[in-house]
Amino acid sequence: MQRLIAKAREGFETVSLDAQFKDAALVNLEHWLTDATFVEYRPAIEALIEDGAFALLVDSFYRMLPFGTGGRRGAVGIGPNRINPYSVVTSVQGHCEFLGRRFPGIRLEVVLAADVRCFLDQRGRYRKGLLGPLAGLTSKQLCVMAAEVYAANGVLVHMVDPATATYVSTPELSYHIFELKAHGGLNISASHNPPDDNGAKFYNAAGGQEVPPHDEELVRVASGVLEAATMSFRDAVDGGLVRFISPEQRQAYRDLVVSLSLDHTARAAKVAFSPLHGTGTTNAAPVLEQAGFDVVVVKSQADFNGGFPNVPHHLPNPEVPAAMEAVVAMARRSGCDLAMATDPDADRLGVALPGTDGKWHCLTGNQIGILMADHILSVRQASGLLRRDNYIVKTEVTTSLLQRIAEAYGIRCIGDLLVGFKYVGDVLDQIERTGRFGDGFSARPTDFLLAVEESHGVLATELIRDKDAANGALLIAEAASRCLRNGTTLAQRLVNLYKEYGYYGTGLKSVVMEGADGLETIQAIQASLRSAPPSTIGGVDVLEFFDRQDEEGIFGPIKSETDRESRNVLVFRLAGGIRLVLRPSGTEPKNKTYAELAAPPLGEDASNEAVNAQIEEINGRISQLLSRWEMEMLARVGIDYPEYATAFSDSLPLTRKLAFIKDVAPELRQIAEIGSDVGIAVERVLKLLRGIGPLEMLVGGLGLMARQWPQRQREFWSRILTRLG
Repeated sequence: MQRLIAKAREGFETVSLDAQFKDAALVNLEHWLTDATFVEYRPAIEALIEDGAFALLVDSFYRMLPFGTGGRRGAVGIGPNRINPYSVVTSVQGHCEFLGRRFPGIRLEVVLAADVRCFLDQRGRYRKGLLGPLAGLTSKQLCVMAAEVYAANGVLVHMVDPATATYVSTPELSYHIFELKAHGGLNISASHNPPDDNGAKFYNAAGGQEVPPHDEELVRVASGVLEAATMSFRDAVDGGLVRFISPEQRQAYRDLVVSLSLDHTARAAKVAFSPLHGTGTTNAAPVLEQAGFDVVVVKSQADFNGGFPNVPHHLPNPEVPAAMEAVVAMARRSGCDLAMATDPDADRLGVALPGTDGKWHCLTGNQIGILMADHILSVRQASGLLRRDNYIVKTEVTTSLLQRIAEAYGIRCIGDLLVGFKYVGDVLDQIERTGRFGDGFSARPTDFLLAVEESHGVLATELIRDKDAANGALLIAEAASRCLRNGTTLAQRLVNLYKEYGYYGTGLKSVVMEGADGLETIQAIQASLRSAPPSTIGGVDVLEFFDRQDEEGIFGPIKSETDRESRNVLVFRLAGGIRLVLRPSGTEPKNKTYAELAAPPLGEDASNEAVNAQIEEINGRISQLLSRWEMEMLARVGIDYPEYATAFSDSLPLTRKLAFIKDVAPELRQIAEIGSDVGIAVERVLKLLRGIGPLEMLVGGLGLMARQWPQRQREFWSRILTRLG
């Protein structure tokens, strides 16, 4: 044992991180190697040390996985900074203690849910056969472990019988918490993250997540828990501490969503749907069918499968067009009018439509929200059901066009919420309890019509407190049907909205920075920009800069450390009406930049061609600006980042992009210089690229890379790219 620890200590010295991280990792590593609690993990830890995986070990052991405002989420793995049975059950124990303080002296009740995830180590970080308790670890198994902890603490658990082959979506969980008047809930899910990730996401009594400052106590209590009480699941069931949610209760959720229909005669649209192997099979699909729509399901993605085998790159995120490929192909073959998909926990919705140019296009989350708002407001207005007291809600980074549409219909919009649907849930909760939100906004619960988050999240009822893809699927299908009944299409309706209000172009640039060094880089970027804001971005003058942690700003005094973290947001207003917002993601190891630029309305008489030209021009400006911003942002931390790298997929980690720049690009240049047989060159190129990532994630930058090369090299490289397809 001492030999292993000495080898780890020596190896940690080769990792480029501050000594404090390496020292903390060594202390925790020694604890896991010597404490009987972790005996099943020892073979895998020993193998990692022998294999020299020191960067992975430091990142896995340098801290306890932070307990954020929603819970813990991250990569499944070995060590305190990973999702595993230990980090989950101690989180649950912390939640029990928190609930006991929040509701003293009463019988506590919670609702539990799990998605389809199963840990298969697709990243290949561990030796085969040495995964111990992680081998094939599923969300459902973690959910049972959580139930055992709650029950051991005397908390009554409501959950679907884990012996059944079904799962519960995030919005259905929220509904049951609200309906059962439970004191909280837990979802074992990593939403749309890669399959090797998982998480424990905690809910409050309103069916949403705690927001600052109330979440501060939950974080503080849970962060200090190192052991958990537990009892067998069988004993918990036999003792009446676990009750199974009935089929009738589950149907009540779907009935609620179907009741949101605004036009029962609009069912003409034929829908292609994919759950991407997730829980959409339990909410969006049956809701559409129950409402009377003709639904064609992608069978290859219809089974519950936590490895997401039939989704490109195993990334089940309907925000990403690649994840929509199968359902779009099904829509084409089956003559459907639209295609939709949901992520594994079925809170996010992806939509694709045949455009006015005849090609299929994936909508952004903003466009989905725009079409939902237009449908809800126009139908209600035509039916005489729209009131001035009605309101919609959006986050700060969601398109400003929603506010413009609300104004045109004479209703209100809460439009400056911080990112995260928990803030939408908080609005609904405050209005239900007090009739007010913030300073001066009064409303009744039934005044709420719609909430939109740009990351493909929507909600159209006050009786659920998290985003709901089934909500969105129903109303988008209804909007498409209404258009067909009127002799047009949903794509044309979107163009008409741009004619009327102007095109509001939006863009998103994400940079994935994994591990402890990635966290340092993200923090360093924020600190640099906060202390010395740029005067120009991409050659465009910065007119105003706003730091959302500024206590003199729109959000006022910092309420808690969790509030400070949520407000780690920087806003830049640029010349020409451009707006940039930068923030670290709260659920993934990345920072995200949102851009928006609005164009003037062209009027209802404008041609589609004129609108499309305006869209292309605005999108081009946004794309160029975001590319330059990525280079300038990384330069703040000493990273020399060529323009071509900005065209690689945002899903590709920065470390791999930098490896391409340093090691692969020079060899590709050499291949082009030699100009040998194209077939041989292609094989060499493929071998180099496989070490970086899938070709689809790299193709955008491969052409740009050669732009500065001599003519002969560019021509040879063009033949290589043609051969690669």
